Amino acid sequence: MNHIKLVLFDFDGTVIDNSEGIFNCIRYSLEKLNFPVPEEAVLRRFVGPSLFDSFRAYCEDDEEKAERFVALYRERYAPIGFSECRLYDGMRELLSQLKAEGRKVAVCSGKPYDFVKKIIRMLEMDELFDGCFCPGFAPVDSDKAGLILAAVAQFGVGKEETLMVGDRRFDIEAAKKAGVPSLGVRYGFAEPGELEKAGADRIVASVAEIRRAIEDLA
Repeated sequence: MNHIKLVLFDFDGTVIDNSEGIFNCIRYSLEKLNFPVPEEAVLRRFVGPSLFDSFRAYCEDDEEKAERFVALYRERYAPIGFSECRLYDGMRELLSQLKAEGRKVAVCSGKPYDFVKKIIRMLEMDELFDGCFCPGFAPVDSDKAGLILAAVAQFGVGKEETLMVGDRRFDIEAAKKAGVPSLGVRYGFAEPGELEKAGADRIVASVAEIRRAIEDLA
């Protein structure tokens, strides 16, 4: 085994494809407040930053409206939207293999902890993760670099022994800020050229390529 001892996975767009649930909940919240619903290319930009920040950007920095959007989003997401997702093909096998090799595997996501755990239980993945590093519901509690460092400290590994895997620039930027290597995945929600511009240490196109990339990072 090479020196990567801890692999941190972003959740939305990296472990699970939850585009159906996210897009349905965004449409629901926008329609409730009589806002026009944008095309899917715009909806995809909501995945990655905190939900509050995404809506605030869409509302031209109107924080009050953003808070109302978030509340409406969760009004649908909590009972229905969270379940509108699926594991990316090959992900279960990848996680099992990484653990069999003796590596620690954890979620590191801006998604609220309770929702991540709920989805993990629904998809019967509890035994595949050694931890979940996610914020609470407060919009200010979502610094991913801090979550990465918390994982490094909890597992007692070095930064150079840790790898952050994610599909958006926010994952790559957080890894750089925390001082750990990063692996970008193209199959998620990133726009063309986004991962390259963010400076990912390595980029792969599919789940199948992730393990080989980890081996190559020795």
